[in-house]
Parts: sequence; C-alpha cells; structure tokens
Amino acid sequence: MSTVFVTGGSGFIGAALIPALHTAGHRTVALARSDQAADRVAALGARPVRADLSDQDALTRAMAGCDAVIHAAARMRGGRPAAFHDDNVTGTRNLLAAARSAGTPRFVHVGAAGCLVGGRRPILGADESWTLHRPAYSPYLTTKTISDHDVRRANAPGLTTCVVRPGWVWGDGDPIFEQIVTAAREGKMVLIDGGRHPVVTSHRDNTVSGVLAALDHGQGGEGYYVFDEETTTIGEFLTALLSTRELPRPARSIPYPLARTVANTLEFAHRLLRRPGEPPITRMLVEFNGRPFDVSDRKARAELGYRPLTTRAAGLARMRGVTTRSCSEFGSCG
Repeated sequence: MSTVFVTGGSGFIGAALIPALHTAGHRTVALARSDQAADRVAALGARPVRADLSDQDALTRAMAGCDAVIHAAARMRGGRPAAFHDDNVTGTRNLLAAARSAGTPRFVHVGAAGCLVGGRRPILGADESWTLHRPAYSPYLTTKTISDHDVRRANAPGLTTCVVRPGWVWGDGDPIFEQIVTAAREGKMVLIDGGRHPVVTSHRDNTVSGVLAALDHGQGGEGYYVFDEETTTIGEFLTALLSTRELPRPARSIPYPLARTVANTLEFAHRLLRRPGEPPITRMLVEFNGRPFDVSDRKARAELGYRPLTTRAAGLARMRGVTTRSCSEFGSCG
C-alpha cells in the first residue's frame, strides 16, 4: 500500500479522486487551505494537512513519507493574472521542489487540454505533438501551459513526472454546470455557429481513471490526453446536459467573428472600468465554443492502458436532479 499526497482534494475532481485512490489500495494525505477543506477531505477518507502551496517548507514536511503526488489544485477563475501565476505556476514549482526535498519519487499533474487553444490552425486531429499555447486573453490557460511545461521538465532521476490533460470535465455535482443552467433559464445561453464544432469531454470518473493510470504507468516527462469514449459537438453536448434539468437546446446562435468581437469589447470595458470577476462573454469562452476542438487520446490508451469507465449516457443519468456541491479552494473546481 502506497501513500499519495493530493492537492485539490476538496474540489470537483478531488471528490472522486480520493475515494478512487482508496479503492485502488492507496492511503491519501490531502492538502487543505481551510478548515472547510480539511473537513471535506477527511470525510472523503484522506488525512488532511493544513498547508499552503506558497510554503515550500510546509509542503516538504506534509509529504514526508509519501510515495507520490497528484497535483489537482488550480485557480480557474477569479483574481488578477498575478493570482493565477501565484497559484498555478509558483504553487506548482513549490510542490515540485518539495517533492524533490521529501524524496517523493512520483508526481502526476492534472493539466488541461484547453492549453491547445491560442494557435493559428484549427484544432483538428490534435495530439501530444501539438504545441501548448499561452493566450494573452486567458491567465488560466497561460499559467496552466507554464505549469505543464514545468512539470514535464522537472522529470529527473529520483522524480518521475507526467501530466494528464482532460478535456471538458463534467459530471454530477459540477458547479460550472450550475452556471450553465442559470444562464439557460435566464435566456442568456447563445450558441456560436449553431454549436456545430467538435469538442472533447472528460467525465470526472474518466479523468480520475486517467490520473490513476498515469500514477501506475506514466512515463517520465510525458503528457497524456484523456477523454470520453463518445465524440460530440458543443451543441449536442450542451443540449444533453441541459436535458438533465428538462431545459431545451439554446435557440439563439451568433457567428464566431461577431462573438469574438463582442468578447474582446466586453473584456476591454471590464478592464477599463476595473470591474471584479469576468464579463458574461469572454474570449476563452468564445474560443472553446466557436472553434473546432478535436483531440486524440490514443497515446494514453496505448501507453497507460487508459479506458474511459463512464459512458455519456450513464453520466447524464447521474446528473438528473443532482444538486451541486461547493467548489474547491482557490475558487476553483479541481
């Protein structure tokens, strides 16, 4: 039985990750930045450790005796670019340094397939050979790309590192889905280009399955995309999600060029007026929903033995009538 140090254990992915680790025969130690987070990871079966990703020495002490690290915490939204850098970049670097100091031999990082966004060519048939980008309009994607590179470059004798990159992570209890539901009920949901573009999705169970496969079989310095079995378009997927709350497919659609112009204008005004949070339409949202996003996970299937566990039909069935749980620390969902 090995002991795994987990970050993001109180978040959406962590709520499934910790029990899955226990089922696989691992003990878990979970980082907690608050009493609420500590209570939640303890309820999931982990031993909570109060520490912060900004404190490298505390992290080193916390992971003493651990056999592996799974880094699933990230700031997804909220805050200035510096806050994203502090949590997603500096925090990851501190965790890597702590793992080296503690002699923890394995490090699995939960990245994001979205880091492919920002290039010139359409994302069609992409795989791990494609470049990850740092789009200026998204501090989240920029910092996730930097941390992805940092983790893979940190691979060295004594510390095997790899990255698992899910697509659109979804499932019962997803707080982002509640925002989609609210927008749909208020008539604010608009498709781009009729929702015709392909998108890759990763049910939370399948994301966790990919992480566990990487924990056992991930090769040092490598990245792995992990997705659901089924392919879909953004319109089909949103329609399926909304159907779990008996809501119809969004009726309105606007073309991508107009959506991009609107997002750029709103983001500029938001910055100019120094408003908190994000505008209702962002450039990142437009790029994800208004452009093709087709990526292969063949590498994970071949090298890790990855197989998705939950079908789309089963995942949707579990979402019907489920009330969302709270999001994780950092104001994030993973």
